[in-house]
Amino acid sequence: MKNIPLTQTEYATIRCEGVPEIKINNFSEIMAKITDCTVRLAGEKYNVSPKPIYLTVYKKDIQADLTLIDLPGITRNPINGQSKTIYKDIVDLIEIYIKPQTAIVLHVIPSSVDFTTSESIQLAKKNDPHCERQLIAVSKIDKFDKDIGEKLQGIGPGSMVLKLGCVAVLNRTQEEIDQNIPFDEMRRREQQFFRSKKAFENIPERYLGSGQLVKRLALIQQERIRSTLPSIIDELKKEIKSKKSELKQMPPPVTSEMDCWVLYTDLIKKYREIINARVHGVYDNEMQLKIEESIFAT
Repeated sequence: MKNIPLTQTEYATIRCEGVPEIKINNFSEIMAKITDCTVRLAGEKYNVSPKPIYLTVYKKDIQADLTLIDLPGITRNPINGQSKTIYKDIVDLIEIYIKPQTAIVLHVIPSSVDFTTSESIQLAKKNDPHCERQLIAVSKIDKFDKDIGEKLQGIGPGSMVLKLGCVAVLNRTQEEIDQNIPFDEMRRREQQFFRSKKAFENIPERYLGSGQLVKRLALIQQERIRSTLPSIIDELKKEIKSKKSELKQMPPPVTSEMDCWVLYTDLIKKYREIINARVHGVYDNEMQLKIEESIFAT
């Protein structure tokens, strides 16, 4: 998601392997375009593919540019012709993205579920045992239980103590999706929902709403960039130095007939030296190794 000036028109772009970038002026068409790309990459049987779909949304009045990777939900039992290895396929794909220490894992867990038993939490803890780079978007908040306030703050049964915390969000229902209820309207309904429920009246604002979630994600992203960029730059410098060293060991390019002739005569000379040494009974492995290394370097 990228912020654009107020004078520009909002739009989105989407692309995937085999599909050139398409500009989308009507946001209601995004879902259909994602479906088209998904079918192209993974087929029509609800399978998954490691090949990404790139969606960029250009909107006004957003708090900060934000990059998210939406991964498939975990499915244990194949349905509707899915691959028999669908569970392993999904878990392997998820682990590729959550394993790097620079990654932040955003779990989407229904409010009525025990956070500690969530499979995505268990999977992430293998790579982040101290839960330092995980946070939870608590969905289906309209189905909340009576202790939701404490649960959001990492207190009591079913909660998780996460360094990055939890944020409750009210998403569109399937009926609202079918009715094409715009996101701006949903944000208004979400705010009204939290204001009208007594269970949320004493909960700090930072735990409630999509706006707070976006704000928190943006701050986390900025902090991660600041904290990890120096080490990334150091790694790049080391890699560049290593590649330069390898380049120096490469022989000069052969670009002409004369270069070929010089290389050929040099090889013949070195082979003669080896044969001559053998004829005179010289079997010094170290000497032979140096000669052979010289040949290969050439």
